[in-house]
Amino acid sequence: MPNDHALLAPSASARWIACPPSARLEAQVPEKDTVYTREGTIAHAMAEAILKGALKSGLQAWPDDYSEIVSIGGPDLLKCYNQAEGERLDPSEMMQTVSDNYCRIVYEDYLTALQQDPEADLLIEQKFKLSDYVPEGFGSSDAVILYKHWMSVYDLKYGKGVKVSATNNPQMMCYALGALLGPGELTDPINVEMNIVQPRLHWVSTWAITTEHLLSWASDVLRPAAVEAYQGGGAFHPGDHCKFCAVAPRCKSLALQASSMNLDKAGALMTDEEISKALKSAGAVKAWIASLEAYALDRALEGHAVPGWKVVEGRSVRQITDQESAMAALNAAGLSEVNYCKPKELRNISDLERLLTKKGFNAILGQFVTKTTGKPTLVEESDPRPAMGSASGAIKDFKEVQL
Repeated sequence: MPNDHALLAPSASARWIACPPSARLEAQVPEKDTVYTREGTIAHAMAEAILKGALKSGLQAWPDDYSEIVSIGGPDLLKCYNQAEGERLDPSEMMQTVSDNYCRIVYEDYLTALQQDPEADLLIEQKFKLSDYVPEGFGSSDAVILYKHWMSVYDLKYGKGVKVSATNNPQMMCYALGALLGPGELTDPINVEMNIVQPRLHWVSTWAITTEHLLSWASDVLRPAAVEAYQGGGAFHPGDHCKFCAVAPRCKSLALQASSMNLDKAGALMTDEEISKALKSAGAVKAWIASLEAYALDRALEGHAVPGWKVVEGRSVRQITDQESAMAALNAAGLSEVNYCKPKELRNISDLERLLTKKGFNAILGQFVTKTTGKPTLVEESDPRPAMGSASGAIKDFKEVQL
């Protein structure tokens, strides 16, 4: 995987398209190396080793035996395994998760493509240039399949955050554009399929468009925003894209949006319309406050004074460091194990599905599973979930339940 980063990286494209001047400001902030970024890097390297090994070996069906996966991945996979151990991660679980819920998906799609087109090609960690549309733009796609008049692009997201949609996703469109301008030029695909795979969330989002649509977006949306962002121009536009912005805690535009609202001064209480406006900005406000607090704490810990604030020791939590010795001491004191040990607990449904596969889980345990009604949640009208009944129906019934 490439270690260098473009000023206008595809991964941040949703941000610099919406807020062009943020790109130059973020470039001044050193990237933070965290256990989560290292975990993601290792997971991607594992996926690369497994897929390249499968491609090299000419695998005709995805193996269920993990020893075969290890053999296919070879020395590169072993290196990733050792790196995961060094980070105190679970390398076996990571390998199984990446193999079952990402590599298998990509490779089986490739085998299906081969049935339709013997000349189908699977490209892994394919580097690309976007300089025709994005100044000095470049990046790499996790996986690309080229066959007939189709191009399928895959992006592995190993984190356990929120599910990400591929629909109208600027990052995925940049990856697809890069692949189209590179190896795609040789096959001239008519359709482009974009796939986001989040193996730890068991989530795959797919969106397909024509190359004509993609190139039109690149000309009308991507290029103008990229040129403006590269030059450091344009206006600040706070929004959901601020969540991962490196300068969000210090951004005055975001602070102004979060700390002020244009309300009608008439009346003492907000109207339903004003409440609606406040709710729509609540997510950005909460995210900004959290990032502001985290930034101020980091500054204080680094020795920079934050006027009017100080760092104190938080609430301490007692822990038993050696559970086996503690249990032996309790046993020696004459206490029964039933009094100091928890009873056996069944693993959660996600763990059991990983153990049995979804098909096996449904066959063995499906009869014992029920799905309760979810707690009423307020969302915007654009949310695809159907609305619940009126307050006189299901919502009213729920409110009367004592929690």
